Amino acid sequence: MTFVSNDPRWWPFIDSQVFFSYWMVAAGVVVAYDWGEQDIELIWRQRWSLMTVLYLFIRYIGIPYSVYVSRPRIIVHTAFMPLVSLTDA
Repeated sequence: MTFVSNDPRWWPFIDSQVFFSYWMVAAGVVVAYDWGEQDIELIWRQRWSLMTVLYLFIRYIGIPYSVYVSRPRIIVHTAFMPLVSLTDA
């Protein structure tokens, strides 16, 4: 069941979540730009070997892992929210 609330008490929480998500995207862009510029010049244009593949794997596995770890975990406690019946009964 979807819960829709126009309670002003939630507005600061929603604003903080939006602000946090913008900062997460901005930080990800900065990290990707910094890593990409150096790696193209120093690693990707070199002769490939097993060590190159292992280095790239270890270096780039951190990006999806950090996205997974920092995913939003919003837990809403419905016990504190008033429920409104949508039926005529």
